Amino acid sequence: MSIKVLILNPYFPTLGGGEKHMAHFCKFIEDYIDDVEIDILVHNYNNIDIFSKDYPDIKIFKERFNIELNKTKILKVNLQNQETYLRNLLNKFKLESITKKYDLFVNFMYQSKHIGRAKRNIYICMFPPYKYQFEGNIKRLIGKALDYLFKRSYDYFIVNSEYTNHWQQFIWKTGRKNKIVYPPVFSRELLKKRNLDQKKNIILSVGRFFVGSHNKKQEELVDIFIRNYKKFKGWELHLAGALSNFPADVAYVENIKSKSNGYPIYIHLNLSFEELELLYRYAKIYWHATGYKENESIFPEKMEHFGITTVEAMSYGVVPVVIRKGGQTEIVKEGENGFLWETEEECVLKTGRLINDEELWKRLSSQAIKRSEDFSVEEFYKKMKGIFDELRYFDYHSKL
Repeated sequence: MSIKVLILNPYFPTLGGGEKHMAHFCKFIEDYIDDVEIDILVHNYNNIDIFSKDYPDIKIFKERFNIELNKTKILKVNLQNQETYLRNLLNKFKLESITKKYDLFVNFMYQSKHIGRAKRNIYICMFPPYKYQFEGNIKRLIGKALDYLFKRSYDYFIVNSEYTNHWQQFIWKTGRKNKIVYPPVFSRELLKKRNLDQKKNIILSVGRFFVGSHNKKQEELVDIFIRNYKKFKGWELHLAGALSNFPADVAYVENIKSKSNGYPIYIHLNLSFEELELLYRYAKIYWHATGYKENESIFPEKMEHFGITTVEAMSYGVVPVVIRKGGQTEIVKEGENGFLWETEEECVLKTGRLINDEELWKRLSSQAIKRSEDFSVEEFYKKMKGIFDELRYFDYHSKL
């Protein structure tokens, strides 16, 4: 009898860094368990039509991330309108009841508080959710009960960085259940095949185009480039990332395009793996600004909780000049393999140093590649194997 695995991620069609992480996770499970069936559960959040002909299927992972899955499929669940507290609660119970049918439930939904009810349950934590804050005595008691059941239901909380682990422990105090596993970015074999002789005067930033939450601040980067254009003369700014058909996100990109008219600023939407790889090959400098002008102590969820695209860029010798906040500080060491900044002036100054000092750029580029090796798929597999070995339930089904 095959092992049945359910992975919850309604944000699957956004195809951002979290979805790349999930695809690698699915690939690990396919390799780890000999006879397995994996369902990725999606639903109609934000009124997305999950039955639309434009809704992606599992093959998109091969096209977008070069990850081919053979034992994984999409499970679509249509939920009713979520306008009321009661309807939200009923939808939550409906999704949780589905997990009972599986041997393993993996909650890959960002800041979800769904309770796992499978035989074994794992929470992939990109940033922890907050506890319920209901008004009224009865609702408050319900919230406390749900928080308790949520925390108790998971065997492990797999956090994606030291930064996330700090907040997971601060909010939930899950202690030994916490396991820090950096997301997988690339295989070491691919790193050996990198062609780094095609560099051009390009500043690159990669990330999903969306508003709210931990927005990637592409508009702010465009503003910085335009305001300091004379200092960047002869250079281009390229912004690449996935874009949904959500109206607010589309309007956000249109506004960026409008601002960029007349400047060497290029927007690349929904690129294939091969197309994005070309940009990494060409780029010399990598910008990242998630959390810019946000208070890290008050809104820690608005920071970059790890930084997959930063590592991707570094693996191609692109020198990072990234915000000194969130998980970025775990990846980039100041003056050693890149630069960190907090203000526009600092960003411009450090970018200028790389533009005007070829030897400095070469040294940091070489060290960036070396640092990126710490975030390989192989290292991810090693850490995940250790966790799955501890679960023991899969002992007789493992082939690793």
